[in-house]
Amino acid sequence: MGKDRLLPILALILLFIASSSSLYVYASQTTTGTLQVNGQQYTIDQLFSLVKPRTFDDSQYIGIALDDLMLKTGVPNPEQHTYTLKSSDGYEKTVTWENMRNGLLTKDYESIFSDLPKAFRVKDIVTIEVK
Repeated sequence: MGKDRLLPILALILLFIASSSSLYVYASQTTTGTLQVNGQQYTIDQLFSLVKPRTFDDSQYIGIALDDLMLKTGVPNPEQHTYTLKSSDGYEKTVTWENMRNGLLTKDYESIFSDLPKAFRVKDIVTIEVK
């Protein structure tokens, strides 16, 4: 008789914990529709109007070149900086100028690098920080 009451209580506790963690992740994500580049807010359409879209030779991805983006947004001496790409869920990766020269930003707010592994693909980018 004790096990019959204990199992439903444990199941409810487990469901409560799972729901709470899911709500926390959802609440911590920011979806503003803008992207902060070098301290300035832009929409994806504004960025695509600043920089001409391109593709990689062997890729199906279309986007704007990250190096051109840094130049068009006024980063002084871009080769002397590193760049941190941060997603809405807190995931971030830091890359060099050489990596930025081989990178794209897609309309889906995703970074694609031809010279880096897939772990450097940051989805739902909200900030590109110049360090």
